[in-house]
Amino acid sequence: MSMQPKFLLLKSLFYIIPLALTVSGCFDKTAEKLQETPQKSTALSTQESFPPIKNNYDFAMKDDKIGQNLKANVDYYMLALSWSPSFCWTQYEKYGNHLPDSAEYQCGIKKKYGWVIHGLWPQSATARTVAGHPRLCKGDLPQVEENVVRQYMAESPSPNLLQAEWEKHGACAFDRAEQYFAKQQALYRTLTLPTVEMKGKELFSWLRKNNPQLRHAYLGASRDELYICYDLNWQVINCPKQ
Repeated sequence: MSMQPKFLLLKSLFYIIPLALTVSGCFDKTAEKLQETPQKSTALSTQESFPPIKNNYDFAMKDDKIGQNLKANVDYYMLALSWSPSFCWTQYEKYGNHLPDSAEYQCGIKKKYGWVIHGLWPQSATARTVAGHPRLCKGDLPQVEENVVRQYMAESPSPNLLQAEWEKHGACAFDRAEQYFAKQQALYRTLTLPTVEMKGKELFSWLRKNNPQLRHAYLGASRDELYICYDLNWQVINCPKQ
């Protein structure tokens, strides 16, 4: 190769390499910005996203450690949401790669969940402990049909959890499991939720900014859970201060 072609090649590289690095840097910064910006939480929308439910997912009342409460009034409702990555982390710490069926659908498939539904709980205004709220109002109930459960796994990706929440809480305020699941799903879908982990004041501030209905409400939270309260007409109210 003569000197002139070599010179032209080197000259071209002199301009191309910095340009490529600049473009790459722009993509990196854009990706970082997207990761920092929470977006509306999205859930799987098709039943086909889940494999067939393998085993029995019924809840046994005899295994409940808190017990039944048939006397407590239903004064308001609490929607409990769980931060899925934290839950799954505890499951992997405990079981390794041998997840139980109760966690397989949420943590074992190649889908990433953020905030998911833990449950919708009928609550008593006079309760001072968990046992003081309505619980297991219809006793031990039969397993809900799989075709019903699968309709609600997009927002609550565990058949075991759905069954247990229906028996422990839902049956205290709803006649049928479908009504209970549909209501908690509808409430969830009114919310805009962050897709990155936030805690405490940062989480509450973001929620109030992105959800007008929560702007003046007192919200509850525990380590990895969020609580939103509703009156008997399904209007957002302040959660009790613990």
